[in-house]
Amino acid sequence: MRLRLLILSWFVLMAAAGTFAQDVKFEAKLDTGAMLIGDHIGLKLSFSGPTNTQVLWPSFADTILGNILVIGRSKIDTLLSADKKNLSLHQVINLTCYDTGFYTLPQIPVKYRILPDTTVRTTSANLMVLMVHTVKVDTANAIKPIKGPLHIPISFREMLPYILLALALIVLVIGIIWYINKRKKNEPLIQLRPKVRLQPHEKALQDLEKLRTKKLWQEGHVKQYYSELTEIIRLYIEQGFEIPAMESTTSEIMGGLGRKGGFNDTVAGRIEYILRLADMVKFAKAIPVPTENEKALEGGIEFVRSTIQLSGNKPQAEIITNKNIQA
Repeated sequence: MRLRLLILSWFVLMAAAGTFAQDVKFEAKLDTGAMLIGDHIGLKLSFSGPTNTQVLWPSFADTILGNILVIGRSKIDTLLSADKKNLSLHQVINLTCYDTGFYTLPQIPVKYRILPDTTVRTTSANLMVLMVHTVKVDTANAIKPIKGPLHIPISFREMLPYILLALALIVLVIGIIWYINKRKKNEPLIQLRPKVRLQPHEKALQDLEKLRTKKLWQEGHVKQYYSELTEIIRLYIEQGFEIPAMESTTSEIMGGLGRKGGFNDTVAGRIEYILRLADMVKFAKAIPVPTENEKALEGGIEFVRSTIQLSGNKPQAEIITNKNIQA
């Protein structure tokens, strides 16, 4: 009776082992069975089994059988089946060999276990045969001499860094020579061009002509037109007659001009008309007719021209030279 139980248990264990063995599969395959000496071939490893399988992947040294060298390894790719019940692992080992002959690659073992079972099992890939052959030499023909290196013309891209370096050196040498000459002559390294500062009447006439070209009142910007017109005139009065016109009322400006003296009734009436009209536009929202707008601008121009001598300005522009920048 005991013997029968032992025999039955043995058959159950063998059946279970056979079932586990059928669940997993490990293969190793070469790209080709023959290769030229020094060439590269791939050794493809693949493992398939249930999703709950833990695999201890085989590792390879730098050489196999002493003459076959491992020159590269890909990553281990893991793929799942569509039903998520099976997985497959793949890796490619790149090999080469520098000695001719026939080589038998040994079986490659891999260890695994299928959870929740903690039993570690081992399966192996099949043996592989590799033939490494050399280049066939035709001894009937004479040995040809070794060819020399090929001559490749130099491209512009290769020459460009040297060209730029040469130009930079030339610029540097010229800069040093220029600097030495400047220091010997005791001249400033940088000298700005002189700026021309316009007299108050010149600037006023220039600004009035610019105002004319803006066509502000023609486009409906009447208030802005009179604001810029009176600002030009007030600035001219302040700079030419030393009257604080920018911050004064129209009455204060007329009083200041009267104390200066020399103004006839026509000139005084012309400027007062412009200032009073501008005050009506800015503060009382008056809308002058087009002829009044033109008359105001022309009156401002006539006022500046007729008071050049009274303001004490010289007709010519004053030349102002910037300070030289010393090194």
